[in-house]
Amino acid sequence: MPEHAFDGRRFFATEEDEAREDSTARLVAAAFGCELRRYAPLCPIDFYAVRDGALVGHLELKVRKCASSTYATVFLSVRKWLALTLAQTGLGVPSLFVVRFREDDVTRWIRVSDVDPTQVWIAGDRRSQVPHPTRDIEPLITVPVDAMTALEGVA
Repeated sequence: MPEHAFDGRRFFATEEDEAREDSTARLVAAAFGCELRRYAPLCPIDFYAVRDGALVGHLELKVRKCASSTYATVFLSVRKWLALTLAQTGLGVPSLFVVRFREDDVTRWIRVSDVDPTQVWIAGDRRSQVPHPTRDIEPLITVPVDAMTALEGVA
């Protein structure tokens, strides 16, 4: 897969990845009673939320193939945390980190302001097939899965 595409496709994302993310976005939008729209491909934030024509939030969506009980934590990149925190602070609407686990499992979310940014380590996908895998090694914040709220619990 090319490192970048000028036709609007996201970096390193397959059509299957985007389909799973779009499916998750529909679940989140229904649960929160809003519409999710994608930001431009190079934006560090995945989606923004709109309700009644007003901006009501920002979201980082991750889709995992494992069960929510497989690992105690999930990872949020520091660069995404920074962008989401700036958006939340500057625009006065919440930013959420959402993780959908295996399709027969739960989807969980947490406000970015509830993420502990001191839980950082340097990691990434060292097994990457891209020509420069070191580009995928970056500071990541560990987020405990049990600190996240099940999407089904949203009123």
